[in-house]
Amino acid sequence: MRLLLIAALLLAVCASAQQSSQNEPFTLSVSSRLVIETVSVTNKSGHPIDGLAAKDFAVTEDGAPQTIRFFEHQQLAGASTEPPANTAPEQVKIYDTLSRTHIQPEAPASTRFKNRRLLAFCFDMTSMPPVDQLRSLRAAESFVRTQMHPDDVIAILRYAGGSVDVLQDFTSDRNRLLSILETMVVGEGQGFGETSSDDSASDTDKTEEELLKPKPRAAASADDDQAGDDNK
Repeated sequence: MRLLLIAALLLAVCASAQQSSQNEPFTLSVSSRLVIETVSVTNKSGHPIDGLAAKDFAVTEDGAPQTIRFFEHQQLAGASTEPPANTAPEQVKIYDTLSRTHIQPEAPASTRFKNRRLLAFCFDMTSMPPVDQLRSLRAAESFVRTQMHPDDVIAILRYAGGSVDVLQDFTSDRNRLLSILETMVVGEGQGFGETSSDDSASDTDKTEEELLKPKPRAAASADDDQAGDDNK
């Protein structure tokens, strides 16, 4: 009798579970990945071709045709020309601390990045010696000063171990970009506060001179001093 009762209970539980699963709606989750491709089309003379539409392009992945969900024409006025000379005086500041931020996502129907060229400076401070770090930072400063177009927006990222820090979201503010780069050169927590580029140049140049001083020359000087002592 006890065995029959246990079997009856098990059958009742199984029937209840089966009925419950039949009443629940079936859900199928599917995810997709949006890939953005930048395409520049020019004629034989190197001039851009206008009036193209999505139907004029074919996109494949591993030989399989892909559907073009969005197609937008953007005109970068100064991308193919030399950037205009920046005549405005620089207002570079040295920050005691570089704040961490994030890349602000673009809202739907936003025109924040329309007709803009997005560039990102990413510095890996874990794999480069100080001399290479300095050269890369100076190259970035030179780009901002001489090659940055009015349509460009630049973000600055730094990897110092553990995670990538976003030091600046995409911006066209040259002074802001140069201030962050110069602070990375000098180092945080130096107590400089706000200073102009001319005021901070002497301190920065001194740091560069110490970092870039050739070691063989220093060794030779030490040998010369030792030789002078022996002659005495």
